[in-house]
Amino acid sequence: MIYRDSFEVQTKILNYANITKEIQQIVEKSKIKEGICHLFLPATTAGIMVNEMDHFLIEDFKRFFREIASEERMYAHTDNAHSHIRAAMLSQSISFPVSRGKIMLGAWQSILLWEFDIKDRKRKIIITITGI
Repeated sequence: MIYRDSFEVQTKILNYANITKEIQQIVEKSKIKEGICHLFLPATTAGIMVNEMDHFLIEDFKRFFREIASEERMYAHTDNAHSHIRAAMLSQSISFPVSRGKIMLGAWQSILLWEFDIKDRKRKIIITITGI
């Protein structure tokens, strides 16, 4: 069986949205008990990360993203090259096992959508779940 759904998330510049609960709700709605849940983010200036959602760690990530691709640096793509570079370090596509109707994540793992563009955006996440 294949089930597909999507939802939108309002994002803020250089910040994250925890989308774990929304993904789990869609998996439950699919009625698929065993399979794979695939996420796709159709964006080039945002990315998906699986990591711990600790306040201090989040601040460390923000500092890292600013340092690795500074807004102050000169780029050939003058509009938002730093946004694209930051997003390229994450993923726009990721898959998770589904077991007993739940996505399988580690005890401290959350699914985080990071926004790197130069303005707040509304991002669409497409979820495809395959299985039985």
